Formats: sequence, C-alpha cells, structure tokens
Amino acid sequence: MSAPKITREAFLASVSTTAAVSFLSATGEAWGQAAQERNDFMSDADNQVEQWEFGSLEWVQYASKLGVSLFEDSELDLSKYEWGFSEEYTNIPERLLAGRDTAGYHLMIHDGKVSGGTTLPDECLALPGFHVSVEWALIAHSSYFPFNVEGRQQRAADQAALRVDLRAAVQGRSLRRVPGNPRTAEKGEPHCPACQSPDHERAECPVWPPGIGEVLAENKDKARRLKRSPELEGFPETVWGVPIFSKMTDEQKARFIKLLG
Repeated sequence: MSAPKITREAFLASVSTTAAVSFLSATGEAWGQAAQERNDFMSDADNQVEQWEFGSLEWVQYASKLGVSLFEDSELDLSKYEWGFSEEYTNIPERLLAGRDTAGYHLMIHDGKVSGGTTLPDECLALPGFHVSVEWALIAHSSYFPFNVEGRQQRAADQAALRVDLRAAVQGRSLRRVPGNPRTAEKGEPHCPACQSPDHERAECPVWPPGIGEVLAENKDKARRLKRSPELEGFPETVWGVPIFSKMTDEQKARFIKLLG
C-alpha cells in the first residue's frame, strides 16, 4: 500500500490558507521586501549554467542526482531512516515527456543507502515520507532550482491564494489531497511545523523526519536552472513566478484551467 501523500505547499507553508491570504493583503512594503528578496537572489545567481524547463527529463535527472549527492555528502546516519520522496507532475505538455509515461522523480533511503531516479517506483511510494502529485502548470515557473527554499514563505502564500481562487472558480476542485493524507491542523490547533499535521510532534514526523529536510536545504547550487515554458508565458505572475488567477483575463483563466487538466 502506498504511503499517504501530502501537498507540496503544506510543507512549504508555515501558515494556514486563511493566514496566507491575509498575508497577501499586507502592506505594499511587504510586497517590496519580497521583490527585493527575489532580486537579490537572482542577482547572486550565476546564469551561465545549463537551464531546463521544469519537469523535463533533464530537470528531473539533475534533481534526482543532486538529491542523492546531498545525502551521500552529508553526515546523516542513513541507517536510522526508512524514507521516500517523490514528485509527479501531472498534465505536463507532451513535448516535455520525452517518451516517458509520467514526469517526476524520486529519492529513497532504505537499508542505510540512498538512491534516486526519474521514475516513481512502488518501493519508494510505499515508504513514509513526502509524496506529491501536482499539476505542472501550478508550480512550473516558481521552481527556480531543485530544493529551492529561497522566498518560500512568500511563494507559499502566493500558492495558497492561487488554490483559493481556483477552488472558487472550478466547481468540485479540491486541494488534490488523496485518501489517507495526513490531516492538516485547523487554525489554532497544535501541529507539526514540518507537515502541518496535528497528529504527531515534530520529532516523530514521518513526512520530514528531523535531519532530512535540513540536508536538502543545504543545496549550494543556487544558480537559476529554470528555463521558462512557452505554455505559461503571458500569464500574470507574482514576483516568485506563481500564477495570479485573479488578475487573468477570462481567456487566460480558461486557458490556464485547461492546462491543469
């Protein structure tokens, strides 16, 4: 049986959807700070590097190899972990599939060893950990490089607002949670800060066990690896590349919803 999935945004966000939307209504000074944070990050990045479109075969090959190397180079005792990580990008443009049936990649720690690749194997999905299936168009332009924590609070707030707008516009749309997904804490309810679940303490978190996220966050390659995709050009975006549904024209909204599938 596959391990429960949790949304990518639930990990990135340290605030609830309601709080995130409130954050978006903050002062212009807050927006200015976010823009400056992004500009500082971009100005420091070495753009003379290989760049690929999000979810392409080249992107996931790089991401999986990078993840494996981060764990291999760390001082983490891998024998203490049984953990999996997988990301699947749904409704990705066919031209980016490059012959694959699905787009995504995985990392796994099993029997004291780390491995990874551009597939989504059952043995990885069966492990407790971070497993997500998300529409490609939602995140393709906000992922500047793999394991990106730059601007994560602002991006999480932007993504929360996007989900709220989409849920209001598309009848029956959910947050893509799946059966068995850890319950997300209600406002004010004590919860694990790593995965938002009220059912365990941080030290017992099966999604992001202590030490795991810290290793991935140590990615020293912060050069912008993202090559923008033509399917998403022209849509209004936040300073961190998250689509702004409320600012789209009716034609753009219809086109964006179609991209989501």
